Amino acid sequence: MVSLISAGTARQIAPKVSEHVWTDSSGARLVAQVRKGELEFLLPCLAGTTPAVPVRDVHLVGDETVMLELLDGVEGEMVCPVAVELEDRAVLAHSGGRIEKGSLVLAALAEEVTVHADAEVYSASQDGDEPKFAEDFFIPSGVFSPTEPSPDWTPSAHALFAGEVIEAGTPVNTFTGKAFHRVRVRTIAAIELDVAIAATDLEQPPVRGNIVSGTFFLTGSLGLQPPDPAEIPSKRRRWFRR
Repeated sequence: MVSLISAGTARQIAPKVSEHVWTDSSGARLVAQVRKGELEFLLPCLAGTTPAVPVRDVHLVGDETVMLELLDGVEGEMVCPVAVELEDRAVLAHSGGRIEKGSLVLAALAEEVTVHADAEVYSASQDGDEPKFAEDFFIPSGVFSPTEPSPDWTPSAHALFAGEVIEAGTPVNTFTGKAFHRVRVRTIAAIELDVAIAATDLEQPPVRGNIVSGTFFLTGSLGLQPPDPAEIPSKRRRWFRR
């Protein structure tokens, strides 16, 4: 892990804070934040390539998670509030922890997932008495607090969703030597996100036209840029010297 962080692209966020991003050719990514030489934050994620989604009211909650509102991109209406873990969290934190609006490239790591051949098969799988969901639903489950939340409860970057597979592949992580399924999914409001699924979770690789549903860990990037290095003071100016 240390070797990956060292091999990553580094950028200075503040005098004592740096960010290191390692990206594999497969799209697997590791983002590390280092403060005073100590690892402070580590985020395994997938390098997103989907069109950015307009968002607003972006703000940190707790040390790692960000809350924001996903917009439909047409009229600017809110689709839903959602919690994500940002690749550029360090830049957001350094700039005050909040921005009014931006554009989010969204990605997800599958935790529990089911793949259906198509929308018809997906619909037929819900014939029981349980509530039925459309083939493009999205529920930001991580933003709902438990009935009796603890005093330190904060939203988590989790969601339940389903969507149509519009691109699919099975790349190999060159660091681990293991293959995983990488799919582009189109869900509610035509929002697209890249999803990584462990190869061992499925008997067959997903293909275009399948419907993927399940629970996911959400990550993303706002494309935030750190201050110019020339604007980061290396140390406090000493006005009086002996």
